[in-house]
Amino acid sequence: FNDPRVRKAMRLAVDPRKALEVAHQGVGAPAEHHHVAPVHPDYYELPFMERDIAGSKQLLAAAGYPDGIHLGDIACKKDPAWEILAVQYIVEQWKDAGITADINVMPSSEFWGIWDKTPLGFTGWTHRPLGFMVLGLAYRSGVPWNESRFNDPEFDQLLTKAEGIVDARERSKVIGQLETIMQERGPVVQPIWRGAYAAWSEKLVGVRKHPTDYMNLTKWGLSG
Repeated sequence: FNDPRVRKAMRLAVDPRKALEVAHQGVGAPAEHHHVAPVHPDYYELPFMERDIAGSKQLLAAAGYPDGIHLGDIACKKDPAWEILAVQYIVEQWKDAGITADINVMPSSEFWGIWDKTPLGFTGWTHRPLGFMVLGLAYRSGVPWNESRFNDPEFDQLLTKAEGIVDARERSKVIGQLETIMQERGPVVQPIWRGAYAAWSEKLVGVRKHPTDYMNLTKWGLSG
């Protein structure tokens, strides 16, 4: 995984729209392999990263793998079931580009003991309010939760710059540069954003669904 061409080839071999349909019944949004969501106020819209098998094969050949590459095991939790479906679909999509991998399904208790050590794994990340927050937690060089060991000085510099910009629109311009780095040489294949939903009585007023299920009860009430 040290060659960014291999990592980008892995991204290009996946169709995010179909991955969403298969893994989460279309509930959510296709993602763009950069871990910043359209719901973030500082999200920057890039051209959508479409599946490109020919481009994936070209990158693999340029990286020294003209006949494809075997990635080894992907660590994956047993629950929730959608995660296994997502991994299975990604692995099937990779085959068209000559990329193969084995899926190692394990209990959650075992997975969380190795999630930041396994060379390849499927990790679900909780929503954070601003686009740069997960980027800082997961991809800044040397931070404890950098499970991929991603180390990119330009990325780190831009991330620090983004963290210092208060205005979301201005910050999004820098976020766009970070998103581009993630797509071109980042460490993740991230094809989907899963939808999060809740239900409540019509008698309740002031209720809003929060991505991480925070409940601000000071704004809740009962209708007459």
